[in-house]
Amino acid sequence: MPTGKNFIASLSIALATVGTASAQQAARPPGPVITVHFDYYPQDRPRIGALEHQLRHVIRRAGVGELGDSELHADGNDGYLYMYGPDADRLYAVTSPILQSSRLMKDAEVTKRYGSHTETFALPRNHTRVVINPMEP
Repeated sequence: MPTGKNFIASLSIALATVGTASAQQAARPPGPVITVHFDYYPQDRPRIGALEHQLRHVIRRAGVGELGDSELHADGNDGYLYMYGPDADRLYAVTSPILQSSRLMKDAEVTKRYGSHTETFALPRNHTRVVINPMEP
């Protein structure tokens, strides 16, 4: 049986470890706050990569979150973009001009998450093409 000093030392180490794990968990980004579901063809993969590059750039530049890994089904039918951040509305405000101007996002469906509440809607179309220069500082 541990002595009083050993017990206190062991308890301190255990509490410090739990505190560190909690801090690391809190630092992780929340689950996807925006999911964009879209249809695509296998030959669209290079254009999807370019779209991801544009989205990643504007999200990083605005400091509103991050673009997660995309999910592209092998049959070339369903695709999903996952975006993470603390505020779904701010993230959507930054990314929507690019999404709306992309032909790949025709008939796309957007889901915004607010904790346990979700809002799903068809992506409005904007026929103005948005050009982002990712080389700008």
